[in-house]
Amino acid sequence: MARELLDNAQWFGSSSEAFKDEVAKLMQPVEADDGHCFVKEGHPINEFIIIEEGLLTRTKSVKNGNENLLIDEVGPGNVTGFLHVAGYEDEKAFATLAADGKAKVWVVNGKEFQTMLASNPLHALEVIRMLSKTMRGGVNTFRGALNRNLETVHEKRLNKSLSKSINAEGYEFEKEKLKVLCYDTTSWVQENFEPQVKSFNESQDEFEIQMDFTQDRLDVKTAKYASGYQAVCLFVNDTADAEVMWVLSMCGVKMIAMRCAGFDRIDTKAAQTYGISVARVPAYSPYAVAEHAIALLMTLNRKTHMASTRVKMADFTLDSGLLGVDIYGKTVGVMGTGKIGQILCNIIAGFGAKLLAYDVYESDDVKALGGTYVSQEHIFKSCDIIFLMMPLLPATKHTINENVLPLLKKGVIIINTSRGALIETGALVSGLNSGIIGGCGLDVYENEAQYFFQDWSAKSIEDNTLVSLMGNNRVVMTAHQAFFTREAVDKIVSTTVDNLSNFLEGKRGSDLPNSVC
Repeated sequence: MARELLDNAQWFGSSSEAFKDEVAKLMQPVEADDGHCFVKEGHPINEFIIIEEGLLTRTKSVKNGNENLLIDEVGPGNVTGFLHVAGYEDEKAFATLAADGKAKVWVVNGKEFQTMLASNPLHALEVIRMLSKTMRGGVNTFRGALNRNLETVHEKRLNKSLSKSINAEGYEFEKEKLKVLCYDTTSWVQENFEPQVKSFNESQDEFEIQMDFTQDRLDVKTAKYASGYQAVCLFVNDTADAEVMWVLSMCGVKMIAMRCAGFDRIDTKAAQTYGISVARVPAYSPYAVAEHAIALLMTLNRKTHMASTRVKMADFTLDSGLLGVDIYGKTVGVMGTGKIGQILCNIIAGFGAKLLAYDVYESDDVKALGGTYVSQEHIFKSCDIIFLMMPLLPATKHTINENVLPLLKKGVIIINTSRGALIETGALVSGLNSGIIGGCGLDVYENEAQYFFQDWSAKSIEDNTLVSLMGNNRVVMTAHQAFFTREAVDKIVSTTVDNLSNFLEGKRGSDLPNSVC
């Protein structure tokens, strides 16, 4: 069975029959129970393993944590540890290798394998061919990354000359440069970051930031673009899960600078494991988001968007299609009274509305405005208008769902400028169709990642639910622009540059002022 397994096994399938015959003689069967550990992280690798049945997992310990991070899984026909045994001496394991459930594997002792190679130069030559094939693949990958991201020789020389300064003694020296790749770049990002980075560089004698831009979003396919960069700058729809973190670490990335407050798409456990610092912009303009929420409400309620379109077409008539209601005297619920929620409550109080609030941490400022903290169910049953201002957490995901619909006051208006997944989209559509939800103002959408911040006007949108919401005259939707004011953008850019500057100065992890991890 050992010999047959080699015919289709990774590495060995295309090798000679004589070589496989010799390897088969060294293979020892192991029946492993769930959790059986073959090698621990940081320990020497003395054998390679060929999997016949079952699954092995590679996990890495998390810094300052009790859990392990799953790196990958190795299934039947795969070989693990071969490169370490064949190409390196005294190599230590990058991760812990263990059985996930029962597994049948074949183990080859490293010293015995090396003795076999030493006894026959032809066998050693086969291993050299295997290693060279792997090296060629790595070189091609690296060459592709260079072609995408690295500067031309002329640009390198130019940048090198520009990065030189004169110290107090009159000697020329090179500044320490931090190369940053900015993902998911739109026009406003580049237009605002470039002058701020230039200003920073001109003000510094020792440090310099080189920021390059790509329109691609970060994911497992685009992570390799970061080869040669020490930092990446990300936005709300960039994905940095465990797999992406691994690629970034292999590319040499040591910092992620978020140009936003949210980091729900960042695997912080993986970041810690790979030694990648993450910093964010904790607040830019809470007034911008609160004011945009009111703008959605007033547009939805007073039909100003529809009225403007009519007037532009010389239709000056009034009918029930433009009829709104007074906000004065209505019961308004604010779910989430952090900084943005508190500012929103202050605006609502100015309307003369009855203010109800929900949050696990009650705000004295909201109470001083006349607000009353109540349960979620009370808000659902009592409020004419509900604002969702909560962060997206496991406990807040799908706050509005099918089970909540029967509790809502008929005709309620719901405004969401926080996170799309606070609303279960199917429940929203059902509520609109049944009339339970009288209107909805959205700046975020549960499945927005594929579409928001991109131009789809000449392409077909495949998300039928999004299309139906876009065409519903009781829905007003904007594309995640609640933050988008001059003041907020200035704050985002300046704080991001400050975070990069702190990293340049040697701060890491929790020592960064705006650290996530």
